[in-house]
Amino acid sequence: MPSGAFVGRVVLITGASSGIGRAAARAYAAQGAHLVLAARREELLREVVREVEGLGARALAVRCDITRPEDVERLMRETQASHGGLDILINNAGIGLFGPVEALAEEQLRQVFEVNFFALVRVTRAALPLLRRRPGAQIVNVSSVLGHRGLPLLGGYGAAKAAVNALTESLRAELAAENISVLLVSPGFTETEFREHRLNAEGWRQSAPPLKQMSADEVAAAMVKASRRQRRDTILTLPGRVMVLANRLAPGLFDRVARRMIGKMVKRQES
Repeated sequence: MPSGAFVGRVVLITGASSGIGRAAARAYAAQGAHLVLAARREELLREVVREVEGLGARALAVRCDITRPEDVERLMRETQASHGGLDILINNAGIGLFGPVEALAEEQLRQVFEVNFFALVRVTRAALPLLRRRPGAQIVNVSSVLGHRGLPLLGGYGAAKAAVNALTESLRAELAAENISVLLVSPGFTETEFREHRLNAEGWRQSAPPLKQMSADEVAAAMVKASRRQRRDTILTLPGRVMVLANRLAPGLFDRVARRMIGKMVKRQES
């Protein structure tokens, strides 16, 4: 018999083909959940399906570009047809952006906001009719420590995540009366392929993260724990929590610390 905190519950994860999304699929499956896995890379999705089915989960892979309204509508139809409803939505899909604000192309900023913010809103709105049918439903928005405190050269990405943070607070209040919990999970720098697919301002590339990285599995474990306990806000890694606290208590001092990080982070591309 399946066992765990989420036995029989249906969890939809965007960006499920790799990184935090893939690790979250394994973590929820290990707790008895059934899964809907959405991403653009269908072959990788099928690999994740095999992994979670090996853990006893029932899983549906849906090739989905969350920036396309028709894909999102189809995702919800297939979720309903396959699982009969939805208990937990995990808005995980995202894209990064690196470079000083003055060097960021407007097209890059719009792309980052489209994936990280507008698509998250699109998926959430489409999922609400399904979530409303299940008691104790949840929305888990994956943000970033950078949504709480911006760092040099990561301002475009941090701005999109800050928008997610504000949206999460509003949704939490709006949906409380319907018994839908809205949770925010904010990883620090995480060891995934995320940096490899990130957008870069022309002539700029990050050489290394300024802080110690955590693994995708560690993020997923913390996400499941937050989901199980319905913890409103989870900021991950000790350096991440220190960074957010230092910014609240001594923002001027942390500004100086942040400026010193630039030399460690940046690798100027050869022209």
